[in-house]
Amino acid sequence: MDLYYHPLSRQSQKVLIALYEKQAHFYPHIIDLTDPYARREFQRIDSTGYLPTLRIESGEIIPDASVIIEYLDATIDQGTQLIPFTTPDALQVRLYDRLSDTRLDKVIDNWQSAQRQNLNNQLRIKQLENELLTTLDSFDRRLARNHWLCGDSFSLADCATIPCLLSLETKFNLLDYEHLGRYWIQATLRGAINQVQEEVALTLARQA
Repeated sequence: MDLYYHPLSRQSQKVLIALYEKQAHFYPHIIDLTDPYARREFQRIDSTGYLPTLRIESGEIIPDASVIIEYLDATIDQGTQLIPFTTPDALQVRLYDRLSDTRLDKVIDNWQSAQRQNLNNQLRIKQLENELLTTLDSFDRRLARNHWLCGDSFSLADCATIPCLLSLETKFNLLDYEHLGRYWIQATLRGAINQVQEEVALTLARQA
């Protein structure tokens, strides 16, 4: 398998966590979409130009982080089972995967974009920060009754949520939350997440 991704992309981090949890063998290809040449070359592989993308041995291209993880979980027997076998539990995991992507990941994108584009737009930035705080509060309440986001087992939902928390930890003190703070500590002690954090740190160091 070939993974086309960028270490600073949260959706790429989501797939990396899953690959490490599944103990999967893959060839990494870091793509910098801000480089016109790299973008053109990548579009020869996937015309949509979106990261992450997985190319499997048959040559088939699988886009979208959640779909890639569904594929990994269905085809790799070893490592962590990321989507439960029972339908009600699987639906909960898929629901919180989508909520993390829509209520955290997209809001973080808007918040970061607002900060970059117009530093004087403090009202908009504050609105987005309040939206993030509301979402973190709701996750904290959920984690009061769950070890991981959807129960006792690490899942696709955690793969989606943890990269978002990684983006927020420097601005929001996650340890101020009783349950979310506990969740964040146990996440950072997990091997797959350590590997992603190390790759993020190395990429940032190279860009400095």
